[in-house]
Amino acid sequence: MMIRLSVVHWLIWLKTKTSGIYKADIFSVLERDDKVELQEYIRNRYDGQFKKFMQEEVNSVPAQQHIREIVDIKEYLGKNQHKINTRPNEMFNGKQIEVERVTLNYAKQIINFSVNFLLGKNPVQLAGKENVINELNKVYKKGKYHKIDYRVLSDIVRYGESFEYVYVKDGNIFSQTIDPSEAYPVYDPETNEMLSFVQYYHSDYTDYYIVFTDDIVAKYSNIGGEDIRLIEQRPNNTGLPIHYKTENEMDSTRGHAEINDFIDIIDSMEHLLSKAVDGYYRHIMGTPVLTGQSLTNAELPKHGAAGAHGLRLDDDGDFKYVTNPFDHQAFKELYGTLKNALGDIASMPNVLLNGSSTISNVGDVAIESIFYLSLIKANMNSKILTDGFEQRIEKMRNVLAMQGIEFSDDDFEETNFVFSPDMPKDDSQMIENIEKLKEIGVISTESALDNVSFLDKVSEMERLASQGADDGVGNTDDDNGDG
Repeated sequence: MMIRLSVVHWLIWLKTKTSGIYKADIFSVLERDDKVELQEYIRNRYDGQFKKFMQEEVNSVPAQQHIREIVDIKEYLGKNQHKINTRPNEMFNGKQIEVERVTLNYAKQIINFSVNFLLGKNPVQLAGKENVINELNKVYKKGKYHKIDYRVLSDIVRYGESFEYVYVKDGNIFSQTIDPSEAYPVYDPETNEMLSFVQYYHSDYTDYYIVFTDDIVAKYSNIGGEDIRLIEQRPNNTGLPIHYKTENEMDSTRGHAEINDFIDIIDSMEHLLSKAVDGYYRHIMGTPVLTGQSLTNAELPKHGAAGAHGLRLDDDGDFKYVTNPFDHQAFKELYGTLKNALGDIASMPNVLLNGSSTISNVGDVAIESIFYLSLIKANMNSKILTDGFEQRIEKMRNVLAMQGIEFSDDDFEETNFVFSPDMPKDDSQMIENIEKLKEIGVISTESALDNVSFLDKVSEMERLASQGADDGVGNTDDDNGDG
């Protein structure tokens, strides 16, 4: 594979191969590079000191606040660190009583629905000029990009952003996702253009910094307790990582995690349910009350009714259990209101949030109205993915060009991405509609396969091509005669 590199980068590569580490500071390389924005940024803000730039970008207050939000989400989803778990115990009869702390994992359910509704059953399909799509499909299949797409969307839905780095290994194109809790993109404050990217993580008492520029990937570490030093460096022929992000009114360079929009509702549901469980059990047990003179020395039970039958009372004595009324209807209304609000804000159909996944005797129009908010959200997520996918295939195009596979601008620009949300649908009715469209000649075989969820379009197109049946699907009048 041929890689277009400047003389400087070839020297770096050769020195890395021969001596293990190229000792020159990366900033000295940036000074000789034709990409001047980053070096000016480092000069103006960090006096031209690359290590200072690297460390202070990671340790800046805005960056650390954002990473803390992501870590909080990880702990909420992964460790069940919900607000209800901080609810303090209560005192009763001089003793500490353990209170209920009910956790509801609705956030996981909402996230899983959002990801799988758009990509779980129907992976993204490429459409456009045949010569372009054939080459891109080869890359997608080799790199298992349907899995990469799923991971990217999972991060977007969880944390509001995702990072993908495209790289070349043994002549093949692959991608890897970068953990958002380790990601520190560096943007120009005036143009909002990404200048560099730093991946920072701490492992085994050691700090690691992986710095991406347009042309170089450098790894720094303080391994062994030493000062931070360069331990690895290589040329970068695919540019900076791709930053997928949701809209954020407060910061255009970082995404906004949608879980923050509904986590307070889940907190309120957990608090209401926990207090209701406590109140219900106390309603059943009640509080034992003794009035008048007791003829025995027995003490009233601290818990439950055990031992109450052993009391002897004088003529004017009385013993009873006092309970607070439990308003089941009020609880039901409050909890139901919160749950409906959760479904609306999370764009998840209440028919699914309430535990029912079966929809019967409902027409396609009614189903679309039930899933209307989900479709809007899926459309928004598909636009975020498309912005990143366009950058991805541009990087792929550059690598393929280095390998001698080139496309014209007109052919390449016709490439688009087809998303097929997993809507409940009547397949028999859909096939009838496709057949009618085929009869009047207004739909292609490829478009027809895009709408048939139980068939793999790529495989079916290959099979149709091998059978010489590209002109129809299931048409018994074809010359092939196989039907």
